[in-house]
Amino acid sequence: MNYRQYSYRNMEAATIIKQLLTRESTSIITYDYLMVIAETEESKQLLSEVIQIRRKNDERLKWLFFQLSGQMVTVNQETFEKPDTYKDGISIKVKRQQRRLDLLKELFMWITEVPYRTVVDNIIVEEEWVLEVLIYLER
Repeated sequence: MNYRQYSYRNMEAATIIKQLLTRESTSIITYDYLMVIAETEESKQLLSEVIQIRRKNDERLKWLFFQLSGQMVTVNQETFEKPDTYKDGISIKVKRQQRRLDLLKELFMWITEVPYRTVVDNIIVEEEWVLEVLIYLER
């Protein structure tokens, strides 16, 4: 792979990371809100773990963006929209989590360096667990 191809792949990867981080703050706020209105202690505990995983993975993505671009990532955050009900909120989060996983898998394909691919692979594994938890909470 020549330098031009390498640069292009890094640029594409950085673009995907920006897409992933666009909902960073609103996602945490939504999970926090859902945790407050959750009906069971188990739901609250699972949502708390989801929040911890999301924060950790967003920090990893920021680090990866810096490694690829040499710059700190800046994104325009979306506005928080309060879901009508707990069930509606969880359903929305399931759909968004599926989209997030799709973007992470696409990111994995663009990354060329093995250590960075390993980071993305670890994020994917954790985010798949998050999706499983959300599907469980949706039932």
